[in-house]
Amino acid sequence: MKNFLQADTLKTVVAGQNGINMDVVVHETIDSTNSWSLLQCSAGKDLPFACFAEEQKEGRGRRGKQWLMSAGTNIALSISWPFDLSYQKLHLLPLSIALAIVDTLENLNLKHVQIKWPNDVYVRGKKIAGILIEAQPVKAKSADGVALGKSLLVKKQTAMVIGIGLNYDMSSLVTTPEHERSPVLPELTDVEHEMKRQAIEQKTERINVASSLLQNVVDVCQNFPQDSNQYLVKFRRRYDFCENKTVEIIMDDQKKVTGLAQGVSDNAELIVLIDGKKQLFNSAEVSVKAREPLIKS
Repeated sequence: MKNFLQADTLKTVVAGQNGINMDVVVHETIDSTNSWSLLQCSAGKDLPFACFAEEQKEGRGRRGKQWLMSAGTNIALSISWPFDLSYQKLHLLPLSIALAIVDTLENLNLKHVQIKWPNDVYVRGKKIAGILIEAQPVKAKSADGVALGKSLLVKKQTAMVIGIGLNYDMSSLVTTPEHERSPVLPELTDVEHEMKRQAIEQKTERINVASSLLQNVVDVCQNFPQDSNQYLVKFRRRYDFCENKTVEIIMDDQKKVTGLAQGVSDNAELIVLIDGKKQLFNSAEVSVKAREPLIKS
């Protein structure tokens, strides 16, 4: 088993690198970092704060999917950050957070890192990380507000609980029957495997990856109000995994349609060419049916 993450170390790192004194909690075992964080927000815990878990017993992904995680091997993180819901660009937050994960992985010199709409991160065509963002109303603060780097906590606030699961070492993982049978769930990979696969000799410990991830996510949250459009441009420039691939769209009513992905709109909606007409999707399950030769195993 890997060494446990140290809350004091993580707190010191984010204070030094991001200039913000935020609480960081590390749980040995928990049902879900997002569930715990939502309860803390509801109870009035000061924002922002971060929660890591060595083991999640009921880790949640989008649309009720399970996050597969063995104890002490991967990285489960939730960051609770205050956002003003009147800001019109919050639909860009998932892709922006995904780019924070991309930066974390590319800082390890990993290549072929991309984002599968709306918020999964892939390496060589295999899923390495996922994101679940949930909103929780919080108690009002003083009219003076509390400075948070380049953000400001004011009266009208909602906490965005940003949950991230990043696979660091899945060698001990036993997959569930659901994952083995499902044609929709993707192939998985992890940091250690990809470092070996891409012949990166310098080993990076899990605590260092967790520290880098925390710094990068906090940086996105601090800069999001003014930089959200730049994150969209960055995504379009080189990280869109679905673009120009055949995709199957599974909608909320389980209806399925197939088409050619054409990028994303300014509102972060997936653009798909179906029967010669472009359609926009803001919420759906996406399965990519074609892969580039470059990223095949």
